[in-house]
Amino acid sequence: MSKKEIELAELSLLMEALCEERLSATESARLEEIVLSDPDAMQFYLNYSHLHGTLYWDQALGSDAMIPVVTAVEEEIAEEAAVEEDGEVTVAETIKRPTVSRKNRWVAGITSVCLLVAFMVVFNSWLKKEDASGLAENPPNQNQPLEGSHGTPENLATVPSTKQTRSIHIEPSQHPMLRFQKNNTPNSLNDLPLVATKPKQLAPVEQLPTGASDEAIITFINHRIQDGWAAANITSSPFATDEEWVRRVYLDVIGRIPTATEAEQFLKSRQPDKHQRLVQQLTENPTYVTNWSTIWTRLLIGRTMSREINRRALQDFLVQSFAENRPWSEIVYDLVSAEGDADTNGATNFLLAHLNNQAVPATAITTRLFLGTQIQCTQCHNHPFNNATQSQFWEINSFFKQTKVVRKKNMGEKGEAKAPKLTLVSLSKGGTTFYETRQGLMQPAYPKFAGVKISDGPGVNRRQELARLMTSGKTNQLARAMVNRMWAHFFGYGFTRPVDDMGYHNSPTHPELLDQLARQFVDSGYDIKQLIQWICLSDAYRLSSRFQNDNVADNPEDGSTPNFSRMYVKQMTAEQLYDSLQVTAKPTQIVTDYSTAWNKMQKRDKWLQQFIYTLQNEENDETTTLDGTITQALLMMNGPLVKQSLDLKQDGSILTQALKERTPDARIRKLSLAALSRYPSSRELTELKRLVKERTKFLTARNVPLQSAVQQSYQDVYWAYLNSNEFILIH
Repeated sequence: MSKKEIELAELSLLMEALCEERLSATESARLEEIVLSDPDAMQFYLNYSHLHGTLYWDQALGSDAMIPVVTAVEEEIAEEAAVEEDGEVTVAETIKRPTVSRKNRWVAGITSVCLLVAFMVVFNSWLKKEDASGLAENPPNQNQPLEGSHGTPENLATVPSTKQTRSIHIEPSQHPMLRFQKNNTPNSLNDLPLVATKPKQLAPVEQLPTGASDEAIITFINHRIQDGWAAANITSSPFATDEEWVRRVYLDVIGRIPTATEAEQFLKSRQPDKHQRLVQQLTENPTYVTNWSTIWTRLLIGRTMSREINRRALQDFLVQSFAENRPWSEIVYDLVSAEGDADTNGATNFLLAHLNNQAVPATAITTRLFLGTQIQCTQCHNHPFNNATQSQFWEINSFFKQTKVVRKKNMGEKGEAKAPKLTLVSLSKGGTTFYETRQGLMQPAYPKFAGVKISDGPGVNRRQELARLMTSGKTNQLARAMVNRMWAHFFGYGFTRPVDDMGYHNSPTHPELLDQLARQFVDSGYDIKQLIQWICLSDAYRLSSRFQNDNVADNPEDGSTPNFSRMYVKQMTAEQLYDSLQVTAKPTQIVTDYSTAWNKMQKRDKWLQQFIYTLQNEENDETTTLDGTITQALLMMNGPLVKQSLDLKQDGSILTQALKERTPDARIRKLSLAALSRYPSSRELTELKRLVKERTKFLTARNVPLQSAVQQSYQDVYWAYLNSNEFILIH
């Protein structure tokens, strides 16, 4: 990232603070320095000020102003080019204004008109920006990634790993959490500088060599994160307990909590490298494959069940890919360039789900998921605050213009109509894509990606070329996006926020770390398992989620920059919650192989549908109500999954096993370990024994048999554990 790009990103933050009247004297001086030193920065400052002034004047009409009624805008989309027809917008507003003199009204009116005219002139000049259309030479032909197998896996446990398990030796950490320093945290968050990297100038970062060892990469992560703490003047939290860490890593890597046996085995281990051993075991666990194939199926086509999209075939493709630990670049290549029948080639279902509406959703989601960039806003106009242009959107969209979805009738054995069979084909046709600007001009767009323009002739398969350009060449944006997304998965926050909106306008919190991890990810052959090990064995991932006096300012929930001085608490996803409740009911229900897991996964997907809503927008987005809502609370209090965990009639259930223990202490310890992956504290144990005793006495006084009263009392204990924040949150 150039110095100018960094300064423009910083300028955006400073302007936001200025408009919100929270700019300090130091930051005001910095703002003046940037604006006066660069004509582009001066133009940005004027544009931002005009926009803010206009919006602020409109808002200043006061709370008495009525909401204006706006007629709908008619849009027509041509068959071969997405064209937006701006209809005439009529605004009927009834505004109750305060009494003012005629002179003041004239002054206010003239001032507002001048501001609006100035703003429109500047804004339209931005919209008219066009990229240079020079033809770039295609790079030399490169070998395409090998085509992966699309067959349905039968038994993933038998798939051999293509890489040997390596022993990683990491030197004992010297980071500041082992040295409890004097609290230098400001008394108020308002005292913090707007740009965290400004207070201290750090030493130049040494680059990792090509293909660095795992130990060197993990040490590099530790050092760069520590640099961030020093710059922010904070000290990290201590390491998490083994109980906290083992539960965290199970949920993050294989998507469920550990069983009581698995947790106890780790807690009792005295091996010095037990953390490394467990991470390697989890990445070789068959549940790792089902978890990550589920995560990416959800990202690629959502959770909504579509009759036309073959969800099973897509997940089969992903399962086989993750089981073989195929390079991420090969997986992406197959998804972008896939052709054929949806049932035979599962990778085709990704684009089949998004090729509606002139392939606008396919264009947006391809760049968002695989490149970490959002271009959907530039479908209709140039971006007002960064260099993204409308032409760039349609240049990428042009890669999908040869693609056609063929629907074939599908009849059942008894002649009943079934969902049509879909096939993804690439037509042998060339030509230009046309789009309409906001000025009503029709403009041509040719297939072009990252400055490389390919031929628009009929003999070129555009999607194959796009897949090649995305997964090869000098740019490593594919790797940067994957590293950023994986970091966000494990820490709750990525290096950018949101994780899929990368660019000079959204500077990463740790740019050197992101760059080096991306480069090492490429050097590893886009090895996803290695990337997971680097992250999970870092000091930052081992930190406790508890605040310390010295890092209370490190709280991204309030909008501050994440410094990763503690583990940020995450809520379980719906899939993690479902699978974890299966573990709390009966550990033998755990799926150990994908070939036997599909029926249970279908039940889970059907269960999820009650919480999923499709937004019906151009990006095919969806939302869920299972996120700290009343629906979630009712589900946990009295839902079928919790009832299943409390069912005493199930042979081999956790509750049945706990009741076979002879002492109250042993019973409570078993329930706590099964639900929370930890043993109860002495105070917790004492209080729960007292409650069990009182509850049993209460029930027997109402003629409930003693055995039944005892069972109900321990059911209440288990219910309380399952409904605790500690259960549903990942610490």
